[in-house]
Amino acid sequence: MRFPRVRSIHKYVSLSFLALWALQAASGLAISFRADIDDFFLGQKSVQTETAALAKTIETLQSEGDEISSIWISGGRDGQYDVYLDRDGESRTVRIDGTGARIRDRSDANRFSDGAIFETLTQFHKSLMLGSTGYLFLTISGLLLISNISLGLMAGWSQRKRLRAFTKASSVPAAAALSGWHWRVGFWGAIPALCVILAGTALTQSDLLANGLSVEQKTPESQKPAPTHIVDLGTAMDVALGEYPGSSLVAINLPSENRHWYKFRLKAPGEMPRLYGATRVFVGLDGTVLLDHDAANSAPEERAIESLYPLHTGQIGGLFGRLINAAAGIWLLFMIALGVQLWLARRRGQGATKSSPGGE
Repeated sequence: MRFPRVRSIHKYVSLSFLALWALQAASGLAISFRADIDDFFLGQKSVQTETAALAKTIETLQSEGDEISSIWISGGRDGQYDVYLDRDGESRTVRIDGTGARIRDRSDANRFSDGAIFETLTQFHKSLMLGSTGYLFLTISGLLLISNISLGLMAGWSQRKRLRAFTKASSVPAAAALSGWHWRVGFWGAIPALCVILAGTALTQSDLLANGLSVEQKTPESQKPAPTHIVDLGTAMDVALGEYPGSSLVAINLPSENRHWYKFRLKAPGEMPRLYGATRVFVGLDGTVLLDHDAANSAPEERAIESLYPLHTGQIGGLFGRLINAAAGIWLLFMIALGVQLWLARRRGQGATKSSPGGE
């Protein structure tokens, strides 16, 4: 495909989606360290998790009439947990720490204050707050962005010496200089950005990919427990953590009428680096381990699905990876800004040519 044709396709696709891509990059950048920022402003210190104390507070919330759907670590400072519950028909998020102290009680109708802004930005970034329609739209947008970055590299690669020269010359037209910088900056950031965007696009359809790879999260067969000797939450937590020495608690799903077991998500030694581990342990109401999944020894197809989130967020590379992820968001915003300036400069140049005597 000839250079002018590729450049033209690249330009018009960019102009069609640049507002959405800019919003996605900005929201992704804003939430890349969301938990750390929220926990910092909340002002709570890191604490060790005391399973008995944590369980007591959760059970107290239940006794007060709260219907708890799940409990997750904040992802920021150690020993901070968010309890997602329904209270009198209202969804709320209650922050407690590892000693069981209640820190914050926030209505989910709150979109901005008390740290809710990060949840709002996360929901927007994940689905545009449009549910399944948003996921589909972001899949299409992500594929177009991947193809567009690739088109930009194709369009500029054959012209790389000329474009590089434009960034060094002092007397070239503004459009030529911007074109040179647009390609040069784009070249250096394209590969990490493509990795982040590709993983994020796949993440929007992770259920479909999991089905295609025959990956399923197994659960124990539902069976009613014997009426005697039902263990409490604290004991069940100790059982789960004891299965993987050195692991830390990530999430809890409590028993219900249809689930006669506790489900614990752990971050265990040896598994893929990520803030939220992928090891799972199911503990029956009698305190026995019914089923578990060791994420450190996942099958290849399971590992592929489990890697999407840490790849998209950069968590797979620890702090350095998260910084690279943030840099990819800055890179995309910078490329959009350069691209708009380049388009405007070319339009001004075309307008000047048409209005000059020679252009009549």
